[in-house]
Amino acid sequence: MNATRQEQEIQQRVFADKCQRLHTHLMGTKSLLREIGEYNRSKWPVHYPLARIAQAAATNTSGGGLRRSNSMLLNSDSTLVDGLGPVPIRRAMTTEDVPSSSSSDAEAGERLLDVNDLSVLKLDLRLSYHGDSDVIGSLEESSIARLFDERLLQCEAHIDKLIARVTDKSSKILVTGDLNAGKSTLVNALLRRDILPFDQQPCTMLFCEVVDASLNADVEEIHGVPDISAYDRKDPKTYIRVGLPDLEDVVMENGEQFQQLKIYTRDVRSDGASLLHNGSVDVALIDSPGLNRDSLKTTQLFARQEEIDVVVFVVNAENHFTLSGQDFLVSAGNEKAHIFIVVNRFDAIRRKDRCERMILDQIRDLS
Repeated sequence: MNATRQEQEIQQRVFADKCQRLHTHLMGTKSLLREIGEYNRSKWPVHYPLARIAQAAATNTSGGGLRRSNSMLLNSDSTLVDGLGPVPIRRAMTTEDVPSSSSSDAEAGERLLDVNDLSVLKLDLRLSYHGDSDVIGSLEESSIARLFDERLLQCEAHIDKLIARVTDKSSKILVTGDLNAGKSTLVNALLRRDILPFDQQPCTMLFCEVVDASLNADVEEIHGVPDISAYDRKDPKTYIRVGLPDLEDVVMENGEQFQQLKIYTRDVRSDGASLLHNGSVDVALIDSPGLNRDSLKTTQLFARQEEIDVVVFVVNAENHFTLSGQDFLVSAGNEKAHIFIVVNRFDAIRRKDRCERMILDQIRDLS
């Protein structure tokens, strides 16, 4: 028992250390983005060598062989500027080297300009070999700089969200699957308490989030939330209290009253063995409506939320993956790195080897 406790403490320290290092790297990246943005705005605006773009487009359109091109920035004295330091932007001149017989196609191919290489930080530029070179050349350097600056701001906002996730000690697990697959049963088994009612009916679009009561002043209660974006546990005006005996009726007959239920409950296990609150991270289990044509898009949108760290998909061994389930897994697979598939009611299958093979084949096809 002591050995297990020590292992848990070691894992918690390792987790905390990784979070701290990741936070340090994210802050460093954010600082670097700000420096680049300031450099772009006040010192040397970022621009593309448009003459090379036009030449590359002309070369590709004419069907000629590979040719190398070099761009040089010339100062007011028409001397070649060589170095990494910023220089005043005067004018650009493009010279072409005539390939010698000793030059290989491989070398020329390496030096040939590819427009795709100009997608720095994926700027929204419609540059193409098949486009009009006059349109490409009409882009002003200031326009490129503004687009680049906007992209840097988007990257910085994304970094801020990542920092918030790293510093946030909560983790959300979305449990979903087809109707009557056993999602609520799985959540109850993980909690070791019968809290959630059985799978919702097709008409219900209600998500139930189960969190530890320590986040609610250690009080066990249920909050019906009409608008999840405005929810504040400390503001009773943003939710309606629901009694535990009424939970099943609320879930089954919700209609449009609530967007989500927040269920604060105590874990019967100690902090070291608790799933919801173990000292390092606070876990929230979210039970979703069963997938069908009405709920599929809603659940897909919910799964895309950045707060969702893990998706657990429950599949009925008797039914395998339905079309709705397959569509959801394909969508979630593009957004989330951690998706676990739980096969329920496997004990009721007589030919277990055949069932296992068919389910694994479906998972392989979806992957």
